[in-house]
Amino acid sequence: MTDALAEQLDGIKIEDSDTSKDPIFAAKDHASEFDPSQYLEGFYKSASEDTAMQVVLFFLPGVLYRLPNSIENVLDLGAGPTVYIPIAMRNRAQNIFTSDYAEANRKTLQSWIENKSDFDWGNVCKWILNIEASTETPEKMQADARSKMRGILEVNVHKEPVVQNIFYKVDKSYEVPKQFDVITTVFCLEYASETLEEYARAVKGAISLIKPGGYLVQGGVLHANEYSFGGKRFRCHYLTQQNLVKNLKDNGMCTEDKNNNFKLIIHEEIFILVSKKLA
Repeated sequence: MTDALAEQLDGIKIEDSDTSKDPIFAAKDHASEFDPSQYLEGFYKSASEDTAMQVVLFFLPGVLYRLPNSIENVLDLGAGPTVYIPIAMRNRAQNIFTSDYAEANRKTLQSWIENKSDFDWGNVCKWILNIEASTETPEKMQADARSKMRGILEVNVHKEPVVQNIFYKVDKSYEVPKQFDVITTVFCLEYASETLEEYARAVKGAISLIKPGGYLVQGGVLHANEYSFGGKRFRCHYLTQQNLVKNLKDNGMCTEDKNNNFKLIIHEEIFILVSKKLA
């Protein structure tokens, strides 16, 4: 890590703001109450505006470095309206699928794939470029990522099967795999749940989509009961490190840092991990 990046990371601190008077919604209300535009403006307009995003983007390239150099099929599970995972995986993945529970988010993802997005991902690309020490332009990064996109799936981590429907295909000739070589899921599983039982079901569902020997890249927040944006609050599961690791282990994922099969990073209550599926 360069001195400049170390200083950048050291400056990332969680800042609290008073949202106690904002209306609060259940996790299941994401489908009807989630506003993609408000979310993107609140968290992704500038790479310096949201602490959680900064932490994830700072460590994401290093976590992805632990994956195989060439990955056939990737699914970003519960992507919301975001596309930084496909951008970050543009040079490793052959086929990228994205997904979400809320139709509004799936439509936002489709607009980006078709290069019709109203949101400018340039600042996020520049942040990723800085961490990667790359000389690419944001435009090329996004073009390369779009060239790997194969479809958008409707998903529900609390149902079987998790993949409920195919929302959009770039090309009808591409088949949607039953299982993927890599599942990524960031700010999803604990945000889609309120109780430990619901969280455990969500983790089980996510891991069911991974091939034996495949990988999970998971990011999220520890010790939070809710999150907020755009004048709304959403309840979420109060996740602890103990329950995070236990649910991985209970579903056949590696939880020991041996042979690059597991790595957990926690900074300011934000975590990101990579884990290999053992069976």
